[in-house]
Amino acid sequence: MSSPQPDFLGPDVAYQAVPRKPGRPRRPWRATLVVALLLPPVLLGAGWLAQSDSTLLLLLGVLVAIVLLLVAWACAGAGPGTLVALLGFAFMLLAGPATADTVLDRQGVRTPAVVSGFGEMSVRQDRARTCELVWKDRDTGETGRVETGGKSACTDDIEAGDPAVVVVDPTGWQFPRMADDVKPASTTTWAITGALLAAMELLFLWARARKFD
Repeated sequence: MSSPQPDFLGPDVAYQAVPRKPGRPRRPWRATLVVALLLPPVLLGAGWLAQSDSTLLLLLGVLVAIVLLLVAWACAGAGPGTLVALLGFAFMLLAGPATADTVLDRQGVRTPAVVSGFGEMSVRQDRARTCELVWKDRDTGETGRVETGGKSACTDDIEAGDPAVVVVDPTGWQFPRMADDVKPASTTTWAITGALLAAMELLFLWARARKFD
């Protein structure tokens, strides 16, 4: 028969569970910072992919942008998240062409060409026709052909056989364009792009801080 265990606390002492103070909920700042840091480069990259002549790359860029904007929408909440998604989409649409125009203006190779024909006239804008240009590559000597131009370049006073200048992307990423259509993005365009980016980031961070307060 085993001996009884001594009661060191005494027979009249009752065990009571000490209540713990509820801790403050941990804010998921790590996920917030990851999404906030990914938004600018991913949306800019998606806009840049849209400038390629490849339809597959265009669809890939749009898909990646939509996925990221949906993640931002879910993180920010329905109301603020919708505004974040709209600002991000507007940023992508503006930043992609602005970057492409600036890069092509600075790195594009301006090559003499000849107008060989014309595309169809637009019903709504009778000056928005396209010119078919032919040129020889300076390095390879190969003949290049493109149907390009726009409202500012391929005007109705141009005739077949007229000389022209085509700007060719040496990397082959962007579609060749007439020199008059290649201009760097203006300061106003970059200012609007920066404002959209700042508004998107601040709204996202505010929505996350408000959501977990």
